[in-house]
Amino acid sequence: MKRSFKIILIILLAAVAGGWFYWQYYKKGFVRNKIENAVSKGTDSVYYIHYDSSSIDEIGGNATFYNITLQPDSLQQQLMMFDTASEESVYNVRIEKVSVKAANIPALVSNTKVEAGSIEITNPVIYIISAGKKEKKPLDLYDTLAIYKKLLGKYNSINAREITITGGHIYFADKTGTAHTALEGISVKMKNFRIDSTRDYNNIISYFVKDLVAKVQKLKLRTGNKFITLSDLEYNAPGKFIRLKKFLEEDSSGQVVFDINNSSINNIITDSFIFRQQVRAGNFQSEGGLIKLYRTEHGGAGNEQIEFENNSFDEIFVDAINISKTKILVYNKAKPTEPPFILNNVRFSANGIGHLYSGSNIIELIGKSNWVLAAEGFSFLSKDKIYKFTMGDFEINKGKAGIFMKNFSMTPQVTDEAFVKSLKYQQDIYRFTFNNIRLNGVDIPSLISRQKLLAGTVSLQPVLNIFNDRTVAPNPAAKLFPQQQLLNINFPIDIQTVLIQDGSIRYSERGAVSKQKGTVTFEHVNGKIQHVTNIKEAMKVNNKMVVNARGTFMGVSKIKTTWNLLLNSSNNTFTASGSATGFDAKALNSIAEPLGMASIKTGQVNKLSFDFAGDYLQSKGTSTLLYQDLTVELLKKDSNELRKKGLSSFIANLLAKNNNPHNGNLKEGKISFQRDTTKSFFNLLWKSIFDGAKTTIQKL
Repeated sequence: MKRSFKIILIILLAAVAGGWFYWQYYKKGFVRNKIENAVSKGTDSVYYIHYDSSSIDEIGGNATFYNITLQPDSLQQQLMMFDTASEESVYNVRIEKVSVKAANIPALVSNTKVEAGSIEITNPVIYIISAGKKEKKPLDLYDTLAIYKKLLGKYNSINAREITITGGHIYFADKTGTAHTALEGISVKMKNFRIDSTRDYNNIISYFVKDLVAKVQKLKLRTGNKFITLSDLEYNAPGKFIRLKKFLEEDSSGQVVFDINNSSINNIITDSFIFRQQVRAGNFQSEGGLIKLYRTEHGGAGNEQIEFENNSFDEIFVDAINISKTKILVYNKAKPTEPPFILNNVRFSANGIGHLYSGSNIIELIGKSNWVLAAEGFSFLSKDKIYKFTMGDFEINKGKAGIFMKNFSMTPQVTDEAFVKSLKYQQDIYRFTFNNIRLNGVDIPSLISRQKLLAGTVSLQPVLNIFNDRTVAPNPAAKLFPQQQLLNINFPIDIQTVLIQDGSIRYSERGAVSKQKGTVTFEHVNGKIQHVTNIKEAMKVNNKMVVNARGTFMGVSKIKTTWNLLLNSSNNTFTASGSATGFDAKALNSIAEPLGMASIKTGQVNKLSFDFAGDYLQSKGTSTLLYQDLTVELLKKDSNELRKKGLSSFIANLLAKNNNPHNGNLKEGKISFQRDTTKSFFNLLWKSIFDGAKTTIQKL
């Protein structure tokens, strides 16, 4: 009995040993056949799998497979050649190594489920080739179900606590095999990956990225004639963000269209970003780089818009944008060879942007959002190359309906002497600077989309320098009034109030006789200009522009003045009034001698006031000049010097009153001046005041 038991035991042990050795010898082939059959059956015999070698620990549930390929069979050729209804995409996969730990190998080979503790995939290369012309189903439902079928096949579930991918490459190609999208240098860590029949596969993508951290060294897209490269891309599902070192878009000639650096997007929806070329995100931030924009005519001549040539994505959905350190080039789309307008160090932030379609213009991007645009200044030359216009740093804030400019200047590129030599007729040369320009209550959408400036208040500090050489022949052309100049501006303007803050005005003139220069100065000018408009509808409501100003005249007298200018008057009707405090009359010699050929020897001006009305041709009114001990000398040009005219000076003082009031009698000056239309509006004001003063001083 014992001998029989031993024999049976030996036979059983031998059978077990033989079975074990048999399993060790044939298990790889068995598992290989099971896996290959499982893949083939799971994909309706469309795909087959092959690997070179493997290492399997069936007890521990660990397995490693080397040089794996997953390829379609002969159906691939049919899919690429014909408009088949079988499949829309062909998958080609090559993997250097797959390591599986804590796997349920019996379930795997029995074609029921894929279950493992961890899966590590090394150096996979995947080609996804679009083939066939199936009619597209609704996007969310079709794509997610297709992915579900590809991954699950005939298995009931796929479940892994952790999946790691290193050194991966994915290529999306059309049926010619040419890749239009490439993801290179992929590394992925994914936790709690699970697909089974209990899941809602209308949102299957969300299960893929639930616990995903993925990095891509380079992502390349080809769309139309544009080439897009994304470098060092990182997606972090727990952090709900994407970070990107560089976003580069180039056209077919290699010219950079879009180049931004160190960008991040939060709350992004990954399936829209990768599979549908849509950006759906919460906030986009970037250090910026280079962006090209295009001016294009829209809805008729003179009505331009700025387009953002967005070929990178079909649609963009973002809540907010924050971009800094960006260079923007604005091209004229109708004149592509014309040099661009350049903005440097642009900073842009916006929120509540919403939906942007491909090719949309900036108006659609930011029309309903609150945004801030700031940049360094820029400059450009006038068409005749005489003046350089320079704008300093500026900021436009739509949310606060405000615009700020550090300064704006107009500077001649030639000397006064060179400018005068080029003239046929007299012409002013300007040096203008406006500092600390602030516009409040601005209708920003109207400014951008309709090129119309509507503002509540504008404040600025003007520094104005004007020079005219009277030795040049007078210009026979008529000079325009301020109202006319405003109406001639080919840009609709309606500003309720312009505030002048501590400005200065210097008017210099070379006398026609003296050949010497005299300068009139107004310092510490403060004032208010109300209702500045050239819009007909606004002028129907209020047709009067009112100027109130005060300042210091020649550093010796405080002056104030009020002008009322009718904007829609056929003859440019206006009124002017003002006053000046007392000063030593000899302070006027710096302008009286070179420009008036007269020198004031003694005199004290106690007060000046004036009030007159005028139009394009004349002025009429009154003035009051209070003075005492006034004596003057008339001058003549002798060689390069001005000398006294003895007899003429004697007669002039004889005919003039030295005091007003005189013997208790106050004389009021009468203003009645006929305008020289070749002279400016400001010349009319000055000559009218002088006319009133002259009638006061004359005895007769």
